[in-house]
Amino acid sequence: MNEDVTSMMPAVTRHLERLSESIGKLPCRVHAYVAGGAAVNHHVGGRISNDVDIKWSHRIAIPPDLQVFTIEGESPETRNLIAMDGGFTDVLGSFPPGWEDRAEHVATAGDIVIHVIDPVDLAASKVARFQDRDRDDIRRLAQAGLVDPDLFEARVREALDFYVGDTTFVQWNARDAEEIVRDAAPGLSNREDTLDDPSP
Repeated sequence: MNEDVTSMMPAVTRHLERLSESIGKLPCRVHAYVAGGAAVNHHVGGRISNDVDIKWSHRIAIPPDLQVFTIEGESPETRNLIAMDGGFTDVLGSFPPGWEDRAEHVATAGDIVIHVIDPVDLAASKVARFQDRDRDDIRRLAQAGLVDPDLFEARVREALDFYVGDTTFVQWNARDAEEIVRDAAPGLSNREDTLDDPSP
């Protein structure tokens, strides 16, 4: 986890503590699985996302006054307005099956247990949309040494197995994403050059 001043998770945890207090005692633990830009921020720091993508284990009615919160920026006069995405779902993305089981437990806020998606699953989840920001996030995760290329390819294939319909464009995205990961993974290019070099 990156501990720099732009880390979102402490503020997200405090906000979920307020949400837990607002909801009151629950009959069972509720699990909150953080994905998207907030998860990228947790793993490698950098940009602050303007929303928090959370998949809930149970249906949660977020009160209107808790649907938005703020995070202090790097300077005292900088404040970032963050929206809670209460309607986030992993159905339309390229999330590998079982990603919730692999998510990292980072905190507990009352009866809310907070997890962050695994870096490899996070990179795979960005293949479906694959916009410029998604490409950059995949690259940064790989550059940080958090995404093994072979495991990434396997997780993407698992995700594609759950698609229904024409997956042509997603397959193209997957090939491009796999190339990004292999190019960005630390030391991988050097190892491949060594393997290709016939000299002793």
